Amino acid sequence: MRESRPVWDRLRSSYDRVACKYESRFLDELDSKPRDRELLARFARSVVDPVVDIGSGPGHIGAFVRAHGRTVFGLDLSEEMAGLAAWRLGSAVTADMRRLPFARGVVGGVVAFYAVIHLPRPDVSAALEEFHRVLRPGGRVLLSAHEGEGLIERDDFLDEAVPFVATLFNLEELVEATSAAGFEVEIAERRPSYDSESGTVRLYLEAERRR
Repeated sequence: MRESRPVWDRLRSSYDRVACKYESRFLDELDSKPRDRELLARFARSVVDPVVDIGSGPGHIGAFVRAHGRTVFGLDLSEEMAGLAAWRLGSAVTADMRRLPFARGVVGGVVAFYAVIHLPRPDVSAALEEFHRVLRPGGRVLLSAHEGEGLIERDDFLDEAVPFVATLFNLEELVEATSAAGFEVEIAERRPSYDSESGTVRLYLEAERRR
């Protein structure tokens, strides 16, 4: 499928448009995802403050980490989503994950659930390098993605006539890109889709900044 730049550039406005619907649909999604809860709880125990929730959406993933004792800041490309996350987390900013508004080495952890899927494949390395830049030595990143090849591109999202595009990945390429960005990968796994999900195999990767 085509990887047209204008569609990627319109994701911000698409998520602004569907923010409230997205919140309503996905706010409680972790209730039916035991492996996600296990990974997020483990991550929360293994990092120090602060944690940045990249692609935070309405802040439900960050809220789970926050409930396990961490200080979490939300970050989303969509202003409407960041506003919802700020209400839930106490603080959130509107920014691009390829250009994080944080100084070098000040973040304890980065969680990025289904965030890098909203980058063109060539841009994923830049985002991972930014995660590495803002993390302190020993800091950790936990990310998830959908498995597949190519792109998903649609003209509607959550019953709204807005463009949607996402990159599908295989686990090996994510491991390779994360390692190349300066991380040591400790968890790299696949899991089948739960009944409540869309049907794609889910990918998870956790890594530590060692240099």
